[in-house]
Amino acid sequence: MVMNHGIIFFTPIFAVLIGFIVFIILKKRRRSAKSIYKLIDDLEKKYIY
Repeated sequence: MVMNHGIIFFTPIFAVLIGFIVFIILKKRRRSAKSIYKLIDDLEKKYIY
């Protein structure tokens, strides 16, 4: 029985790579409380004052 060692070797690498990319995208989308307060402050300065 012949096994394809390339598939066995590269599948976990691709899985980790895809997981890492998804983690980075989700981390960028989430804003910290400090950045949200800064955004609100900037909008108040622009439209109220």
